[in-house]
Amino acid sequence: MAETTQKLEAEFTKVETKIHRFPRGLRGIGGDGGRYIAPSVVAIGPYHHDKPHLQKMEEVKLAAAYYLCRSINHSTAVVYEKVRSVVGAARGCYDADDPSVAGVSDADFAAMMFLDGCFLLQYMVDDAAAPVLRNRMTLSTGPSIQKDIFLLENQIPWLVLDALAEFMPVDMHGFVTGMGEMFLPAGKAKAEDGRCCMPWRCNPAPKTQIEKRRGVGSSTDVSEPYKPPHLLGLLRFTKVGCMPTHDRIYTGIPSSLSSSAVELAEIGVMLKPSTKPWFGDIRVHRRHRLFGELSLSPLFLSEVTACWLVNMAALEASTSGAISSAAESSDGFVVSSYLSVLAMLMDRKEDVHELRRRGLLHGALSNKQALGFFKGLGQHLRFGSRYFATLEGIDSYKRHKSVRITVYKFVYNNYRFIAAFLSVTGVLIGIFKTLLSLKRHC
Repeated sequence: MAETTQKLEAEFTKVETKIHRFPRGLRGIGGDGGRYIAPSVVAIGPYHHDKPHLQKMEEVKLAAAYYLCRSINHSTAVVYEKVRSVVGAARGCYDADDPSVAGVSDADFAAMMFLDGCFLLQYMVDDAAAPVLRNRMTLSTGPSIQKDIFLLENQIPWLVLDALAEFMPVDMHGFVTGMGEMFLPAGKAKAEDGRCCMPWRCNPAPKTQIEKRRGVGSSTDVSEPYKPPHLLGLLRFTKVGCMPTHDRIYTGIPSSLSSSAVELAEIGVMLKPSTKPWFGDIRVHRRHRLFGELSLSPLFLSEVTACWLVNMAALEASTSGAISSAAESSDGFVVSSYLSVLAMLMDRKEDVHELRRRGLLHGALSNKQALGFFKGLGQHLRFGSRYFATLEGIDSYKRHKSVRITVYKFVYNNYRFIAAFLSVTGVLIGIFKTLLSLKRHC
């Protein structure tokens, strides 16, 4: 028991830097045929490297490495040796018992890390001097590659990209932030209070839970910039990393209650797009002291962003307990809680229409497609503390505004009849006044 416990603890200290397999318990949100799990165009890392339909892009990787080395005026051997110096640590980021890893020799693994890293950097640069690469990377297969490079099972360790970036300075954080703006309807993150929307420049590097318990590290350690485990980890961090500490502390009480978008509208809870610069903001508060308001981060839903949402939720599930060290009092399920709230709000296509009408949901997917996506998520995701806090806020509003809710719900559901009645009443009153006026003149 002691030996097994020590082994598990040792593995847990590395859980944030590991390249995880998609959790089996979440396979139900992987999309038809696992399209949100397995890459469709390019394999990054060993887990899907041997898939036949991905072999064509191996030629593009060779060309990408060639163009990269040529553009930085370094020999391939020099750049490769730099990558090879970190290959041992990089291999430790994968599950050694996984057949797709165990069956790869050290030499082949080093070549894989080198080519995959060069490919990713060249994709970020989008070099106009390499028209062949631009055609194969951005024009003909652009959206598919955008999906593939942020899949949980399709990552390489950040230290490989870091090693290559010494030769070719690439704003990887800026690239990922730009990709993350695809979640936003306007396509641009803007803080209402001027807050820094680039968290890697203002947030300290998080300590692991083990380090916090043991007191490892000095006060100077936390001033180091955050280094993500991989691109998917950076995508999640750029979306929620600038969330201030006080907005991460949620003490909601678990509740079995749920409310759809239409039901909330019936009781006077208005849905409103959040203006906060971080993604997944959820707030329940009073509106004009009379009614309630539920504000949520607006979302642009497409096939690409849907894929990224699924994989960020899978990352949270894979690193639960450790990822919360970066979120202080949060349980680490920030994205999962946000998706769970959206899923709760959608029971029918009318609910999706209400979310669109309120400016919370955008995108080309139909109401039926969006409803199917979120209801599929809601059946499998872990309910985080922020989800329960939202339910508790709605429940508190219902308990304290019961009389007002009854009146408002009656008016909301019968406003057409009431409007028609008032209109007819107004006409009758006008006729009565006219008759009364005529009678007086007579």
